[in-house]
Amino acid sequence: MNTETAFQIGRDSGLTALDAMGKHFDGKHEEHTKDGIAGLLCTVFQCTYAMAPTKKDGDGLIALAKQFALEKSDQ
Repeated sequence: MNTETAFQIGRDSGLTALDAMGKHFDGKHEEHTKDGIAGLLCTVFQCTYAMAPTKKDGDGLIALAKQFALEKSDQ
């Protein structure tokens, strides 16, 4: 496995989670969609910190992922 393959597996897993959430929020409970996304992000962050050797390493990984997301975002 290489970095790109591992990244794609993570991305696909995230999309699967968002798809599952969409089945609960699609067209209903829209005011709580942000709460669902916050729950997903919290879980991913907790996992990141649990698996990182140090908090600083976890912070760095989250910052890198945020940078990637912003670069790919239209905003």
